[in-house]
Amino acid sequence: METTYDQVRYRGLPFDQTHPDRLATLATLFGMQPAPVDHCRVLEIGCGDGANLIPMAFTLPNSTFAGFDLAETPIAMGRQAANELGLTNLQLFQADIMEIGPDLGEFDYVIAHGVYSWVPDFVREKLMAMAHGHLAPQGIAYISYNALPGCHIRRMIRDMMLFHLRDVHDPKARIDGALAFLKMLLAGPDSKETSTTVLVKEEVKGLFERDPSVLFHDELGEFYFPIHFHDFIAHAERHGLQYLAEANFFDMETRRYSEDLRGQMEQYSGGRRVDREQYMDFLKCRKFRQTLLCHGGLEVPADASPERVRGLYAASPASSVSTSPNVRGELAEEFRGQKGAAMKTAHPLAKSAIAHLIRMWPEAVHFDELLARCGDMTGSRADPAALAEILLTMYRAGLAELHAHPPGCVSKPGDHPTAATLARWQARQGQTVTTMRHTTVEATGDVEKRLLDLLDGTRDRAALAAELAPMLHPTPSPSELTAELDKNLNKLARFGLLVA
Repeated sequence: METTYDQVRYRGLPFDQTHPDRLATLATLFGMQPAPVDHCRVLEIGCGDGANLIPMAFTLPNSTFAGFDLAETPIAMGRQAANELGLTNLQLFQADIMEIGPDLGEFDYVIAHGVYSWVPDFVREKLMAMAHGHLAPQGIAYISYNALPGCHIRRMIRDMMLFHLRDVHDPKARIDGALAFLKMLLAGPDSKETSTTVLVKEEVKGLFERDPSVLFHDELGEFYFPIHFHDFIAHAERHGLQYLAEANFFDMETRRYSEDLRGQMEQYSGGRRVDREQYMDFLKCRKFRQTLLCHGGLEVPADASPERVRGLYAASPASSVSTSPNVRGELAEEFRGQKGAAMKTAHPLAKSAIAHLIRMWPEAVHFDELLARCGDMTGSRADPAALAEILLTMYRAGLAELHAHPPGCVSKPGDHPTAATLARWQARQGQTVTTMRHTTVEATGDVEKRLLDLLDGTRDRAALAAELAPMLHPTPSPSELTAELDKNLNKLARFGLLVA
C-alpha cells in the first residue's frame, strides 16, 4: 500500500538527541545502569530511510540496530545505502506497526521520533505498548511529540490551511497552495494588530524555515495530535512506563527562573516532577517535547546525581571571552556557549576545566583525565567531588556536554588528516554529511566535497594541496594554499568530521 511518505519524500536526518550515547548519559545521571553504548541493541519505530540509524550503525559496529517503517520507498533507499556501506549490524524492514509481534525481540534503546503525534489513536496505543514490551529491564525509550499549550497556535494555522486546501488533493499542489496561503497570512496589515495575529505571523515565519516536505507531512498530515505533558505521562504509565528525563537536559532546568518563581512552581506542583515539568510548559508555552521513559518499577531520583558524573566524559563547544584565560589567578573569567549560555567564574577548578574542554573540542575527555589535567593547570590537587558538581552545573547551563561513550572524533587534523569513511561516502552522494557527533554539516562546494573525499589517511598536507590546486581559480601561491588548507582542516576537525 502506497503511503504519503512514498509520494513525498520526508528528508531523513540524524538526530543527536536520539543517539544511544545521549540516552545512556541521562539514564546514568538518574541512577540507571544502561547498556554500554558500544554493545547495545537499538530499535527505531518509523525509521524512514534510516538516516538516523545508519550513522549509528556505522560508528558502533559492535552494537545492533533495527528499524521499520510503513512506507516502502524510504526503506528501500535506506537498505541500498546500508548495503553500499557494508553495514551488517543494521536491519531495515517495511512493516505495519499493528502487525509487529513479540518475536521482534528486546532492545536497550527504543526510538520513536516524529511518530506519536501524527498517527491515529490505536497506533499510539501500539507504539506505547511496544515501547514497554520490547524494552530491556534497564532500557530507555525516546518518544517525541507535539506539546500543548504551544501547539494551539500551530493547530490553528493547520486548520486554516486545511480549509484553504479542502478541494486540493495532489501532493505538490497541496504544498504550493499551503505556501501561497502562508504568504497571504504574512502579508496581512501591520497596523492595529492584535496579540493573536502577532503570534500567528511569528509561527508562520517558522514554518517557512522548514523543508516543504516537512510542512506537507507534519502540518498537513491526516493526523495531528498535540498533547499536554501530564497526559502523555499518564498514557505511558498505563503501559507500565514512567518519566525519566528530557532528551535535552537543559529543557528541565529551573535555575534560569527567579527564586520566587521556582518557589511558586514547587508549591503548585507539590514537589512532583511531572507536575513541575507541566508548569514549565505553561511558562514557556512549549510546543515540542522529546521525552525519555523507563520501566515503571525502577526508582528514579528527583534530580541528576553529581556522583554519577565521575564515570562520564565531558566536552564543551564554548569559548572564552578572554583570549588567554588565567586559570590560576583570582580574576573572574567569562565563558560563552550556544543559545545564550554563559558562565562567569573566578573558581580555579571551574576555569581550568572549561578551558581544557574548549581546547580539546570536539573530543570528549574522561572525568579522571580531566581531573588530572585540572590539577596540572591549577598547580594543586583537584577535588573530584567539586569537579563533578562543576561539570553538572555546566551541563545544566548548556555550556558542556556529558557523554557515556565518547564520539570518535579528534580535535587536531594530524600529519595525515583522515575523515570518517561515512562522511566521505556521503560527500560523494550529496551535500549533507554526518559528523562523528551524530550532527550534520552541509558540504556545498566542489572543493569542500573533494577535500573530504581525499581525506582517507594516505595523504599528507603537501599531497592534499597538490590534488586541490588545479580546482582553485585563480591559483593561489603555495603559502596561501597551505594556509587555506590548514584553515579548512581545522574547521572540519571542529565539526567532528576527522578521526584518528
